[in-house]
Amino acid sequence: MERAGFVSRLIIDQLRAIQDRPAEDIHVGWKRLYSTLGTRPVSVDLDPDVGDENYMLVDVFTLTDDLVFEAYNPDAVLSCFATARENARQIRNNITYEMWTCLNASYLEMRDVRLQDIWETQPEDFLTKAALAVRTFNGVAESTMYRDHGWHFLRIGVYQERAINITSLLRSHINLFPTSEAHREWNWSSLLGICEVRSAFRNLHSFKFNPNHVVEFLFADEQLAISAHSALTIIQQVLTDLTADCPDQQNKPGIQVRSALALFEDQWPNRNRQDDAETLAMINSVNHACQLLNHELEQNYFFYEIEDTPPT
Repeated sequence: MERAGFVSRLIIDQLRAIQDRPAEDIHVGWKRLYSTLGTRPVSVDLDPDVGDENYMLVDVFTLTDDLVFEAYNPDAVLSCFATARENARQIRNNITYEMWTCLNASYLEMRDVRLQDIWETQPEDFLTKAALAVRTFNGVAESTMYRDHGWHFLRIGVYQERAINITSLLRSHINLFPTSEAHREWNWSSLLGICEVRSAFRNLHSFKFNPNHVVEFLFADEQLAISAHSALTIIQQVLTDLTADCPDQQNKPGIQVRSALALFEDQWPNRNRQDDAETLAMINSVNHACQLLNHELEQNYFFYEIEDTPPT
């Protein structure tokens, strides 16, 4: 569900760009989007002739379809909802009736929609509703779910996905728009818009989108719910609660997370802000720590080795 909301916001930003941005910006926007997701479209070239605006418009339709409705794309919005619904169906006894109803209704509402049905009107509305459905589901889970292990695992999943998404987006953005080079404020304003924190940023930094301020805000600000630092802090808190029931566990999960949190305290404040390579190395380190957390959780809670009881 977290991924569905994130991909929806990425596409909304891109659809808004085609309304008033030059073809070059639209082209770079698609590259940032697919680089963030770590994939490529199957049937469309991401390096077309950007001077051919008719081709670019065809591109927009095909790429949007790939990211919203393509059944074979696991990151497509509809695929994410379908997977979340199937996962929820298999563990109906571990989630609340309200959570299931919310998710099931959202999926059923969008499952028969196709891009050609909404393209002539307003495809952005469909994606806005999808992102709203994710926020609604999170709110329902927050207010109705019992605070047991199921709740802990749900929170770990949400914030792990959030940390991976924000670090992947920052990595792709900095690679395309180095902080030390001359930039247009639209590029960095767009980044904040995807994360839905433009207003929060302006409260701290007025209306100037300084690249280093944006990176600091999205990656390391503990007061920002969507930042990587905030997400890892919550993951660490949840892991502490989760492992409290197993005090004798030798290989407690979260070693990589603890190391990444130490990075925020020791290395990040002392980095050379003019050196994007150093900044990217730390962003990649946090991203990698979150990826490894999956393996640690699997080994500790799902695929652990069962010792045979010795014969008496």
